[in-house]
Order: sequence, then structure tokens, then C-alpha cells
Amino acid sequence: MKKVKRERLRSLFIAGLFFTWLLPMGCGTLFFSRPVSNNIKKDATFIQFMEKSLGTDWYGVYIQKSKVGYLKSTSGRERGPEGTIYKIQLSGIIQYPSRIETDEMKIHMVAKFISQPPFSIICFSDKVVHRDDVSETRIVRTSKGYEAIITQGGKTRTHMIESLEYSIKDYTAVQRWITQNPKEGDKIKCPHFNSETLALEEKTSRIMGIHNTVISGVKISYYEVATTGFDGLEVKETFGADGKPYRMVLGEVFECRLEPESVATRMDVSGGLFVKNTVSVNQPLGDPDTVMLLKLFIDKKSGVLLKNASGQSVTHIQADDSVIVTLNYSGGYQMKATKEEIEKNLTDTISVPIVHPKIIQLARNAVGNAKTTAQKVNRLVNFVYQYIEDDYTANPLTLMDIIAKRKGDCSEHAKLFTAMARALGIPCRTVGGLVYLGDEYQEFGLHAWNEVVIDGIWVPIDPTWGQTLLDATHIRFPVDISDEWHIMAAMPKMRIEVLHVEHKK
Repeated sequence: MKKVKRERLRSLFIAGLFFTWLLPMGCGTLFFSRPVSNNIKKDATFIQFMEKSLGTDWYGVYIQKSKVGYLKSTSGRERGPEGTIYKIQLSGIIQYPSRIETDEMKIHMVAKFISQPPFSIICFSDKVVHRDDVSETRIVRTSKGYEAIITQGGKTRTHMIESLEYSIKDYTAVQRWITQNPKEGDKIKCPHFNSETLALEEKTSRIMGIHNTVISGVKISYYEVATTGFDGLEVKETFGADGKPYRMVLGEVFECRLEPESVATRMDVSGGLFVKNTVSVNQPLGDPDTVMLLKLFIDKKSGVLLKNASGQSVTHIQADDSVIVTLNYSGGYQMKATKEEIEKNLTDTISVPIVHPKIIQLARNAVGNAKTTAQKVNRLVNFVYQYIEDDYTANPLTLMDIIAKRKGDCSEHAKLFTAMARALGIPCRTVGGLVYLGDEYQEFGLHAWNEVVIDGIWVPIDPTWGQTLLDATHIRFPVDISDEWHIMAAMPKMRIEVLHVEHKK
């Protein structure tokens, strides 16, 4: 008997995804670096731009058009030890409801820059508080460069950044580009500091459209911009002609809107917001643990984004405009891992600190004397399955909090497994998708599990339910996070029909 009831996972996964999006929104954008194709104006002109930009803006935060929080963005000047500085702040709250209660997360991000050439960054901090859990990353300039100070699970560790040639000119690169009247189709490439990996990556922003409208009798122009990162994540933003951000949308699921303070801070969180993120199916499947082969019809809008994966085959039928998904994890399609995928999924990051002594020791204790990769994976699955007590109201903030509290949902199981596997040199990633919730509901709901590389093949496992061989009710979303969120946005209208099902004999 499973230690977790499947219906518990219906309201969990999307909240975790929102959190992972919120951090890049706040601190990733903050570290936009020098644009490759931007014409930098004279310092006097830049200072004039900055002075016009100072002030406070409020943004309502929405998930599937329901208000879940707000953000306050402030740019100002203040006196500091190094003279007058520019100070950028982003703070706010995010609430995400479940059937039992409404949970809350508070964020506060600050960046300080010298207000004269070369306008260098002095320090940066990013703090998130959830109940009694606190996660904070501070980057400070020292005589030897920049130092990152990471606080998680009540403990602090440091990491040196060799160089960070970054200024407030870099922070405002895209906004200033907009004020230079770019044309539709124009692009700008920007190195981007990823605060997860503490490394530079490249992002590309493109003008999708330029529009004119009248608001309250005033004619205004606005620009629609799409920004794509190294990881394929696409953010769509709307800017005024003066460079002010009006709107930010990710995957048609998450949205920030410029609003008056009285509107932005008015909360109308719906208790049923996440409950509706399930998809009904036309017939019961029986005990999902015994399903070994499942063939499904999925509507084109959702199905067109699904891709082949180990144990999952996707067929696009042009004649009747349909998508057929076949799930067979005991002998179906196998996906080879590329060199780039292996390297990426052995990476140490701020949220998955695989070089942390506690992670390494925990992983070694879990696998014991296991020799082969397959044996190590099996023992890790069993360890994580037993180690974390299932509690979908716990929501630990960081990996260190997960280890300390030993409570969580599918996201916590998957995150801990990813860290422990990588610490042992096993390429591993967390994946998301849908699983069958049982005949009581006759629905598919959101879930997270893992994939590891064994003998060059991506092998799916599910530590939440202790499965080293998945049941055939796991529908995996694409690894590309933008495609994943587009599917999530389509879930309220998604259609799934059972074409064939086979059970273990």
C-alpha cells in the first residue's frame, strides 16, 4: 500500500513551479549584463534616464487569472559609505491555497549600485521566507572580487565569484533599448547572471509587436517583447515607450500586471485555484500501480507539445488531427542521454548543492555497498521514499529544510533524490507531468518524479511512491520548461480519452 494517497498531489506541483519562476523574475532580471548589440548612450544621458525611472510601482501577481499576490518595485537614491547609490528593491507576498489552508511566501530583493561611472554593483540580496524557513543569497563586493553568501536551513556557506562586471547600465539594458525605438523583429543579446549556478548565460530579447492605444484619453505606444534564456524559458513582457514594464507573462499560467497599489494589494485568492488542475478521463483505469500499458488520445492543443521520453511514445496523426500517447515503462521507447544533458544534470546549484558535505554523506549512507549505478538508484529510491514523511502542507523552502524536517510532497521527494543522485555522479533531473489519481476521482493530476541516466539511457523513477519501474499512468511533460507551462495553461480544457489499457497479470 502506498504511503501517499494520489489525490493529495493535485494542488502541489504548480505552487513549486511558481516559486522557481519567481526567483528568476526578481533576481535573474536584476543581473541582465552588457548587451552585445546595444548602443550605450553617454553617461549624462543615462543618468537622465535613471532619474526619470526612479519611483515605486506595484504589480498584481496572478496564476491562471486568479490573484495570488503582489510585488512592490522601488528604484531610488540614498547615501551610503561609498557616496550616493542607486537602490533597487523588489518585495511582496505570494499566497497559494490548498483544500486545507492558504499558505504564504514573502520575498525581498535588493541591489545597490554606485550612481556615477562606472555604475558598478555594490551588493545584492535575495531573501525568501516561508513560515519558519528562510532562504537568502547575498552577493557582496570584496577586495578579492565578489562573494556569494548562501543561507539555507539555518546554515550559511560561501562561494567566491571570480568576476562580475556588472552595473546598473546592464540592469536597465532592455528598458533603455525600448526607449531607442527598436523595430518589430529587432533583437538584443544579453549575458545574464544566473543566481542559481552563479554563472553567466545568454538571453535574447525580441520585439514581437509595437502597438498604439488610447488610455483615459491619452495616446500611448507599447512594445511586446519575448525573452528566451539559455534553458529555453520564454518570458513575454509588455513595456511602455519609456521602458516601464507593464506586464510579464510566463507560459500563459503566471502573470504580473502593473496596477495601482489599492488594486495590486487587494487579494482575492480562490480556494479552488489549484484543485481544478486535474483532467477527467472517460473511463476508470483500476489500480494505477498495476497498469503496465496505457494508450491515450489527447487533444491537439495539449498533445502537440508532448514529446517522446523513456517509456512514452507520442504519435501525431495528421488525418484526424489527433495525438496518441502510449505509455509502457517496462519495455517501451528508450531515450538516449546527450553529452550536454549529462553535463547539465550533474551541475551543482544554489538550490541543489550537491557538493555540500551533508548531501554527500547522506547519499553515501543511502547506497551503502552498492556497486552498479542501477543498484545505487534502487537504494536511493527506497531511501527517499522512507526518509520523507508525506505532508503536502509542509512545503519546506530549501533542500536543507527538506533534510532537516523530513516532510514534504512529490516536489520535495524529487528534489532530494536529484541532489543525492548527482552527489554520487549519477546524472539526474526532476520532471513533471500527470498521473492517474485513482478510480475514486477518475482524473489525472499534476505530479513530479525523476529521471536518471543508466548505461546512457534516461530511466524514469518515482521516489514519492517508491517506484523503480513506473506504472504506466505517468504522462511526462516536456523537459523544456516553457512547453511544460504551456501544457499546464491548457489543462482546464485538456481532453484525455482511454484507447487501451493493460494490467499486470
